Amino acid sequence: MADSLDRIGVIQAQVHDLIGKYRLAVGELEQQSGVVAEQDRKVRELSAQIKALRSENEELRLLLSFNGDAAARAKLAKQLQSWSKEINQVISKLQP
Repeated sequence: MADSLDRIGVIQAQVHDLIGKYRLAVGELEQQSGVVAEQDRKVRELSAQIKALRSENEELRLLLSFNGDAAARAKLAKQLQSWSKEINQVISKLQP
């Protein structure tokens, strides 16, 4: 009988130990989840900044092309014609 009570005591101690480890693991996971969420927010902010900077860079390139030499203006005109052609093709596909 004493042997059974000793085993029960050991099992109870193991259960309490496992519960403690479980609570610790859950706490660590919640903390890591917060860190991941914060990093995700930062990545989204940086992605938005990158997108804005790329747009600004493209605008600056266009301005430089307009103000640049004849070769740069010719290149820009060619690019604009290409874009115009692509836009017209898309519009024609969209029309019934």
